[in-house]
Amino acid sequence: MIDKKILRFELFRHIDGIALIAPITAIFNKDTKLHNLLRKKQEFTISNNNVEIESINGDYLNVTLRLFESQGWLKRYLNDKQSINIIPTDEGIDIFNNSSIYSEFFIYFNFLKKLNFYNSDTYIDLNKLLNQYDNLIKRYSNQIVIKHIEGLIIGSTLVSIGMNKILEIDQNKKLFFNKKISNENQKVIKRIFQTFKFIDENGRMTEKGIFFYKRSAAYGVTVSYMPLFSKIETLLFNDTSNILKRDKSGNELHVNRKMNVWGSGGAHKLYFKKIDEIVLEIFNRPIGLQPQGLADMGCGDGTLLIHLHDLIVKKTLRGKHLDKYPLHIIGADFNEEALEVTGINLNKNNINHFLVKADIGNPTKFNTELEEKHNIKLNDLLSVRSFLDHNRIFEMPKLDNFDLKKITTKSTAAFCCNENNKIYEPIIFKVSLVEHFVKWKPFISKYGLILLELHTINPNLCRNNIGKTLATAYDATHGYSNQYIIEYEDFIDAARIAGLENDKMFEFNFPKKELTTVSINLFST
Repeated sequence: MIDKKILRFELFRHIDGIALIAPITAIFNKDTKLHNLLRKKQEFTISNNNVEIESINGDYLNVTLRLFESQGWLKRYLNDKQSINIIPTDEGIDIFNNSSIYSEFFIYFNFLKKLNFYNSDTYIDLNKLLNQYDNLIKRYSNQIVIKHIEGLIIGSTLVSIGMNKILEIDQNKKLFFNKKISNENQKVIKRIFQTFKFIDENGRMTEKGIFFYKRSAAYGVTVSYMPLFSKIETLLFNDTSNILKRDKSGNELHVNRKMNVWGSGGAHKLYFKKIDEIVLEIFNRPIGLQPQGLADMGCGDGTLLIHLHDLIVKKTLRGKHLDKYPLHIIGADFNEEALEVTGINLNKNNINHFLVKADIGNPTKFNTELEEKHNIKLNDLLSVRSFLDHNRIFEMPKLDNFDLKKITTKSTAAFCCNENNKIYEPIIFKVSLVEHFVKWKPFISKYGLILLELHTINPNLCRNNIGKTLATAYDATHGYSNQYIIEYEDFIDAARIAGLENDKMFEFNFPKKELTTVSINLFST
């Protein structure tokens, strides 16, 4: 029997690789001073001034260097708001001196980001890719690099197979393909599975193969950002002002959102169970102490609202008294299409509701809309949201409003805001979060806010837990797309400074407290 801890370690290494191949390629394909400095064990400094001279976007470079730091490839010391000291490590120098290997496989990103086995010619490029991989393992032995390249091949393949229902596994562990898949594409999938020992000589799935096949969705979120990773040269060296633009229909171009939702679905089920515990407690209180309903800011397709509505109806005291105390269900989103889909899904489930176009950065306007159109106050509802606060539009905080001597941070987080590509101190983003919480404080004072949120961790923690955390991938997907995942300790402290408290009875951390990359809290005043 294979040790699943070893397989899980490999899976996490794979996901790291998908996130790292592009930035390594971009840094070392460009003839800059930085290119050479990273290949020597010698301290050097980057600052807003010298990256401008080098024509490198300082903020995206800072994100990139932090990714390398999280892998143990360099040490990064934040001096002040103007500069960062960098010291490459021996391991990093070895990786950087072999960066051409990453470049060889980065050229497949545009193909793999839209990998489609219903296209009868897909096998041609996949066979080229596998030939290149076979050549790599004959001439190169660094297992870190090899696992990163494996991740690119395995991750994109399994995501395409899983999302598009390409095959099933029968009772005898044999592969059973969709009839629309050409024979040549079936053969190349089998070749991939043989290469990575997912099937044996008889074509039956191995224990290893079943492990990875069942976890195909684990690759989904990182693979969904491959369209953004493929633009890495623009992120680092060119004009980034339009990097997150949408098409004429409003669809995102930097991320495959359908894939992203598919990939995150399994994990969300685990988190929703913990949210259930909080909702059950609140809606089993005496009726007079209960909120009038729920407001989901960033409702997406309405899945969470439908789930929580059914939970309250079937398992709470409130559910027995809906005739006298009806439950207000409010779906809010900035995206018109999301509101439309939410409305359709709520109607299908016969759930009375109100929809409001709202911005997470402007709760006052959200409340005004609710009051004027529906005679409902936001503060009379239980607010809930998932993975949204870090995706707010960044606003430079009004630092004069704060006593910065009383606000400390140990954060090493690196962020981009597309204003001028400057490197900003982490304290800027912590104060921005404080301001954000302050805006929401008047509207969650009665019943609170259930917040499901994503976080980064200290690069030293990440380096010491390679294969146990997805922090590197989260930092890449979110850092390059102008999202602000802050360390959990600073997140909680920012709420405290804003005057919010988290109920310790309903504090949940994943995978565990000291490595928190996902948290659930009930905040109140």
